[in-house]
Amino acid sequence: MQQYNKKKSLILFLSLTLSVGGSGCTLQRMIRTAEKKQEVTVQPNPLAANGQQVNFELKAQVPEKLVKYKQTYKLDIYYEYDLERENIATYNFQFGEFIYEGGEPTITKQLSFPYTPEKNKGRLMVQGRAIDNEDGDVRYTDPEQVATGLVTTPLLLVRNNDFNFIPDTYKEKADQPARFDFFFEENQAKLRSNLGARLQVLDQYVLDNVDAQKITITASQSPDESGSRLAEKRAQTLEDYYRKKLRTLDYSGKKVNVQTNIQEAGLDALVQKLQASALPKEEKDEALAILNSDQSQQAKLNALKQAQAYDYIERYIFPGLRTARVEMNYNRSRKSDYQLYILAKKIAEEKADADELTEQELQYAATLTPLLAEKRKLYEAAVKTTDKWPAYYNLGVVYNEMARKDYRPEAKKALLDKAIHNLSFAGFRNPSPQVYYSLASAYHQRGDMLEALQYYDYAIKLGAEESVLQQIFADKAALEIEIGQYNDAIASLHYAGDSYQTNMNLGLSYMLKENFEGAERFYNRAIELKPDDALAYYSMALLGARTQNEPLLKHGLLRAIQADRTYMERAINDPEFEAYRSKESYKDAFKR
Repeated sequence: MQQYNKKKSLILFLSLTLSVGGSGCTLQRMIRTAEKKQEVTVQPNPLAANGQQVNFELKAQVPEKLVKYKQTYKLDIYYEYDLERENIATYNFQFGEFIYEGGEPTITKQLSFPYTPEKNKGRLMVQGRAIDNEDGDVRYTDPEQVATGLVTTPLLLVRNNDFNFIPDTYKEKADQPARFDFFFEENQAKLRSNLGARLQVLDQYVLDNVDAQKITITASQSPDESGSRLAEKRAQTLEDYYRKKLRTLDYSGKKVNVQTNIQEAGLDALVQKLQASALPKEEKDEALAILNSDQSQQAKLNALKQAQAYDYIERYIFPGLRTARVEMNYNRSRKSDYQLYILAKKIAEEKADADELTEQELQYAATLTPLLAEKRKLYEAAVKTTDKWPAYYNLGVVYNEMARKDYRPEAKKALLDKAIHNLSFAGFRNPSPQVYYSLASAYHQRGDMLEALQYYDYAIKLGAEESVLQQIFADKAALEIEIGQYNDAIASLHYAGDSYQTNMNLGLSYMLKENFEGAERFYNRAIELKPDDALAYYSMALLGARTQNEPLLKHGLLRAIQADRTYMERAINDPEFEAYRSKESYKDAFKR
């Protein structure tokens, strides 16, 4: 009996040994096969940064013998830089997760990881794993480099995103009328459901404890709308809303005078907006010639549809004419700067009643100190006590300025969050190009590209002075370059004037689209506008590298380094110049 038990134990031990050994051998064979026969390709290579992301396509093919039921082959994809490893994705070669291409199991995906400057010098790596599905045993292939990084040429764009405090006019006029617009759908006079926040602002005016209010409602309609009394109906809708609220919410007994101004669907407003638009002179002149002709209004509108500018008019001008603007006017007494500053500080510290100062007085008091921390407290007090758009806007500017000066990523993001929060409230109360551009810029700086693009469009549609619109289009184009929409960027830059920023970004867009002749033309124009600019000359050097034009590479790099010595280190680390490291054209650029 004892001998039988010994034999049984021996058989069990041998079975387990063979089982484990068999599993390990299978996994090891899978690893050897993968190392010899798997194929991984990456596009682009080297990797390139676009905006705040590094986007690429990775295709992996493995032999069919690696696809098994009892074992699984996986491919880990990660990026190595300095001593860091950033995991990106894992390809799982199981049935249902790959396709056959050329008879081989294949997985192709668009991948990305966040860009930071620390990742400029790094490697895209893959490592295979063979896994036993029953006992979890794992074998690994050797890590393999499949791409280098990073080309940062797409980041060499020019952005502005500069917005400042509202220019103060308190000294000239103590009481500024508050204005805000209500936008209507085409051929509609109903208040839209998404205007709830703006209607709440209107309710605040109803609750104001003042002796009198003078309200002016100016309503308009675009020439392409069909209703003949549409503007009048829009004004009446807002007046009815306000008077209804007065009957239910006002306990102060203030006198309210509502005056309505109606702008009929003529062409005068269209002509004015067209003259102030960002359209190129030729397109603008063509449209104005049609509108100033002797044809009937309908004939002019029909002819306008055939003009080059009509797409711009339909997208950016007509929507801005379907509005009703509400204007509130208050008269308040003026206090000295010293009184204002002391009272404002007391209000901020909750040592004085909020009604000691008017909205304009509290806003003006914040301009009397250069310290951002102190400005923040005063504008926060203005927000609490007035709930008006200038307070929200200026508080948003304060947070944006604080974010610009903070180099800690998380702190910067938190400050931009606060800037966006306050600028959004300013936008509810005053949907103007200035406010929407500031919102777009804040979102842009935070990396929220879709939101930024939306607010750039809003700002353009509202219309503004030509120089303002050109700047908005220029920064909108910078965003479009960052997200790889080069054709859209070129279209936006068509309306951005002839500035340094416009020409630099046109040069970059054309270079990335491999229109090298056009890129050189725009970079030369940028240098004309800003001689000795390091970035412009460095961009010309990159153009020389991409076109194998060594004299252009040498001249551009030499001038860039002369203008700014930091470009020497940039050039040394830039993969764009890898093919030229041993050439005299490259070496000579570093000589004094």
